[in-house]
Amino acid sequence: MKRETSLADLGDKRLNRRLELVLRQLAAQPERSIPAASQGWSETQAAYRFFSNERVTPEKILTPHREATVQRLRQHPVVLCVEDTSELDFTSKP
Repeated sequence: MKRETSLADLGDKRLNRRLELVLRQLAAQPERSIPAASQGWSETQAAYRFFSNERVTPEKILTPHREATVQRLRQHPVVLCVEDTSELDFTSKP
C-alpha cells in the first residue's frame, strides 16, 4: 500500500498519511463498510472527514494508483488484460 500512496499528493502530508491508512483498512476487508473496517469510532470519523475534505477527490486518489500500475506494467514485455463479462442469473431457481 505504501508504494501506491507514495505518489499521492493531496496537498498535505497528513492527508497523504490518512489516505494510506484508509486504503490499508479498506483493502484488508473490502466487503466491509467504513465503520466496520475502521478500528473504532474515532477512525471512522477520521475516514469520513478525509473523504469530505475538498482537497480529496476521486481523481487525486486514483492518480497515484494509476501511476504505480503503469510503473509495474513497464516491467513486463507483455501484459494481458483479461476480462470476464459472464453473467449468472439464478433468480428463476428456487
